[in-house]
Amino acid sequence: MHSIGELAALAQAQLNQTGQGSTSASPAQGWEAEPQAGPQPGWAQQPQAGPPRGSWAGRSRDYFGMSVGDGIGDAIGDAALGAVGGILGRAIGRRVQKAMSERVMPTLAANRQSMLRQQIEIAQRHPDLRACLTDKVVFLAGGGRVLPMPNLMAVTADQADALVAQLRNS
Repeated sequence: MHSIGELAALAQAQLNQTGQGSTSASPAQGWEAEPQAGPQPGWAQQPQAGPPRGSWAGRSRDYFGMSVGDGIGDAIGDAALGAVGGILGRAIGRRVQKAMSERVMPTLAANRQSMLRQQIEIAQRHPDLRACLTDKVVFLAGGGRVLPMPNLMAVTADQADALVAQLRNS
């Protein structure tokens, strides 16, 4: 059993971690973090089995019946397509990363901060509100009535007012 004040304290601590409730900003993480030198992770440092990409070895076609010029043309074409694919892949990757860091992450952070502030406001309005996370019910301290616990991440202050009014009208 937890008081809504305890849940609000957790929300305040999360706000402080994001730098919204404190004076010091936290370092950038995830997409926005600066690159760090060091060994390549996992699969990137493992040797790759098989012939190098674009080489003639390992192809299922038989080049004995073809002229050398045809094989060289295919190899040049493969190399060109590989280079174009790499350039396009990097360009798309940079655009996705830029969109994530400039649009998606700030929006998610703002929504999360709004939700945490909402939880703190609910706790300030209704300090006698309690929640049992095991049974997933809410009730008032000293009261005898319980209601199913709403999604605490999505409940607004007005919805909490209506919930408390229901609990008091028993």
